[in-house]
Amino acid sequence: MALLEHNNFPFKNILSGGYNIKEDEPDIISEVKMADGSIKRNYGSMPKTSIKVKFGQLNKETYKEYMSHFEKNEDVYSYFSPKKQTMLSKKFFVKFPETSIISTTGNHRYEEFEVELNQCGEA
Repeated sequence: MALLEHNNFPFKNILSGGYNIKEDEPDIISEVKMADGSIKRNYGSMPKTSIKVKFGQLNKETYKEYMSHFEKNEDVYSYFSPKKQTMLSKKFFVKFPETSIISTTGNHRYEEFEVELNQCGEA
């Protein structure tokens, strides 16, 4: 079972310890500090999920294939939920990674990189 998928494409090359997820975090709309020091928060109706995935070194073709799945600013991804022990699908904002090139000879080598997904809606 893959940890992350996009359009039935399972992402591999995820580093050990490179799949970090926060599920069902409350969506804090506003926060006000009261005169007595207490804090009052207003929450949105939908808890949010955020995922950080760190991929290992990739060659040029694999890198291009992976990046093609992160082209949109927001898209639907399926991910493994440790909380529910199954795959779930949700719409996420995509934070694009910085690209670091190790070598441009032969098949090009790209350094490890991390992609952040922050939930923006249900699938």
